[in-house]
Amino acid sequence: MSRVVTPLDLPVLRRVRYFDGRLLTADDLTTEQEYHRERVRLHNRLLHGWGIVAGLDVRSRGGTIIVAPGMALDPRGEEIVLVAETELTAPPSATPKGSRFVVLFYTETLTDPVAVAHTGDTTTEYTRIQLGARCEVHETIPSPAGGGVTIARLIWRTSQWRVDKRFKRRRVTR
Repeated sequence: MSRVVTPLDLPVLRRVRYFDGRLLTADDLTTEQEYHRERVRLHNRLLHGWGIVAGLDVRSRGGTIIVAPGMALDPRGEEIVLVAETELTAPPSATPKGSRFVVLFYTETLTDPVAVAHTGDTTTEYTRIQLGARCEVHETIPSPAGGGVTIARLIWRTSQWRVDKRFKRRRVTR
């Protein structure tokens, strides 16, 4: 079965061209990184799709929702890696037929600050970008355009939130 490809799926890729005597700028290096990142995202989106790759099991314990480490691909093709078990506070109680959804998002955090002098002023710049994941509980399944991967549905049973074992988790094909 073939997959329908839209223009949004196919970005124009441009890479930096190197030659002797060329002065490289921060923009050149950023462009180089973005070229490689976009190729990986394109590969992930079109070849693998999106969903859970491994792990990310969800369980409830009292008033806490626990997400196990694992990896997912989001609808944009970003690789989301949750490296440690994560605890979420369960949402307030719901109506008898209420449900909530545990959603995983890709994050980037600036780290390793250094002082940089620019025309007499000293500012702080960050030398690294740490890739990560953020778990949230939502009332509805978010649109794929939002970039999240829904990894579990919670249902209100016997006065607490429980993980719905019947919820079909979207998995990446392997």
